[in-house]
Amino acid sequence: MLEGIYFQFPKLGFILFFFLACEALCPLRSNPIYFPRNALFGTQESKPPLWMWVAKWAMISLFIVALMSPVREVKEEVRGYDILLALDPSSIQPETLEDIRSFIEKRPTDRFALYVPAPSPTIIPLTEDHETFLKILSQLTKENSEEKVTKEIERFFSTTPEASGWVIILSKEPKKWVRSLPIGVEVSIIEPTEDWVGVSHHSHPPFGRIAVEKYFEYYYIYPLFIGFLAMLLYLYGRNQKGLA
Repeated sequence: MLEGIYFQFPKLGFILFFFLACEALCPLRSNPIYFPRNALFGTQESKPPLWMWVAKWAMISLFIVALMSPVREVKEEVRGYDILLALDPSSIQPETLEDIRSFIEKRPTDRFALYVPAPSPTIIPLTEDHETFLKILSQLTKENSEEKVTKEIERFFSTTPEASGWVIILSKEPKKWVRSLPIGVEVSIIEPTEDWVGVSHHSHPPFGRIAVEKYFEYYYIYPLFIGFLAMLLYLYGRNQKGLA
């Protein structure tokens, strides 16, 4: 259950020694009350029970443990491609959009981005939300544009250096539409009239990219909560015993 848990700030554990030193060298004092005949009140002293001592040190120790921040590093394996669809605005047809939809539905583990260069370009960064991606895609319409694809599309992959990037350029006249290609990512130039969906799916089968995502699970809330309960128990005991 506690496997893999460690402290982010283990050196803060030395705070406990300050409390131990204070306990030994700086005992708690209270203002004395003098009675003229204290023998009449007996000689029995009010001594705190053991459970109060346990509650006090449990409170201190658990608060320090929470301050040390116990965490567990979790690694998850993510599979899939990072795919950018660069679509020539003059090649946008209902058939082309339907082919793209079919291609995306076959690859549920991939992330997709969209780039349609135009005077008002359509840009969707890499996302795993395929449903929203397809809704935006269905609203595209054909238009004439003199914009061209350049190597600046590399910016779509700037946040995923570990990914296997893949650019799919869809254009009827790619020689006129492509000015320069990006470096470091694979590029496929396809004419939309071709049967490119099945060919691309088989040439780049799913689970082509394997990346490890790391994140931390924090457990400080548990010692903090138990320490708070120990503090309430300790304060209750002091109040019941009438201690200062």
